[in-house]
Amino acid sequence: MTRSLLGVFEEDATAISNYMNQLYQAMHRIYDAQNELSAATHLTSKLLKEYEKQRFPLGGDDEVMSSTLQQFSKVIDELSSCHAVLSTQLADAMMFPITQFKERDLKAILTLKEVFQIASNDHDAAINRYSRLS
Repeated sequence: MTRSLLGVFEEDATAISNYMNQLYQAMHRIYDAQNELSAATHLTSKLLKEYEKQRFPLGGDDEVMSSTLQQFSKVIDELSSCHAVLSTQLADAMMFPITQFKERDLKAILTLKEVFQIASNDHDAAINRYSRLS
């Protein structure tokens, strides 16, 4: 009875480990994508601000274009700030807890599974030795 319950525990430990690894990878992809959005919007804003410093051979002084791009860069700056805040929030509210669970709790479960496997193998070996002695 105990062995069959522990066998179920082993299956659960393996299943939750696989599930948590997949979940962690999916969450990490979200976090990485958010960081990339933050970096990309920051770069876009920087490039928009640099437009007026550019000297195009065929272009004259286009005040409307320059003004429009400066206004647009402010909007992109705000968006970049939002992305940076969201990235920090994802790190704090999503990545930190799942990393803690994976490194602490899941590791403990898998360690218990390994300890049981070792004890079970030792038990089987002892029973085999006892059977030979009888």
